[in-house]
Amino acid sequence: MMKFAIQGITSFSVKPLYVSIILGVIFSVLSLAYIPYVVWCVFSGHAVAGWASIIITIMFFGGLQMLLLGIIGIYIGKIFVQSKQRPAYIVKETNLKN
Repeated sequence: MMKFAIQGITSFSVKPLYVSIILGVIFSVLSLAYIPYVVWCVFSGHAVAGWASIIITIMFFGGLQMLLLGIIGIYIGKIFVQSKQRPAYIVKETNLKN
């Protein structure tokens, strides 16, 4: 059942890709917000050597990758939806008299 639920969410919508973009922005901003704390820890002598710079770099570039993959995914998703050539709406009934 979970397989069908995941397939239903990802097959008919690009909304999960917007979540990827939002998470990417959040991770990138959090990594940038973490920098002042790391600087404070370094000057106060509480920092483990090398750990903070690695974590900040991984979080920032990981968030950036999520952001860019979400943008590319949305672009591809919109191309896919357009390639189906489905009408924007379906006319059920007309009142035209010949």
